[in-house]
Amino acid sequence: MVNEQKVLQMTKMAVYESGEGRKDKAVSGYFRGDYIGLQMILSFLVITAAFAAVAAAYVCFNFEELMADIYTMDLVEMGRSVLGAYLAVLVVYLAVTWLVYAVRYNRARKRLDTLLDDLESLEEIDEEI
Repeated sequence: MVNEQKVLQMTKMAVYESGEGRKDKAVSGYFRGDYIGLQMILSFLVITAAFAAVAAAYVCFNFEELMADIYTMDLVEMGRSVLGAYLAVLVVYLAVTWLVYAVRYNRARKRLDTLLDDLESLEEIDEEI
């Protein structure tokens, strides 16, 4: 005879595994610090490339003006201000990255713990039969 409770439990688990479960399995392969660290490294690379692209676009669009003022501007001060802006953007972006991926990791772990609890309850249902 078919146990309806067992079928419902297995259906719930199958829906989870076909949806969010795929993402959560990728998270489960890492320790918390490793997962967040990897995402922060990737974010560092992305923000560095984006900042370089924005700086290159600025130089391209203002090339004539920059060339006219190149001998009168304080290049060291300009370099410091660009570096300061880069570091400010980097710190903010990395802080947001840390926060987002820490929350994602914690939520994924909770969902995986729920899945393990569901598996245990499914095992208990089998033992009752």
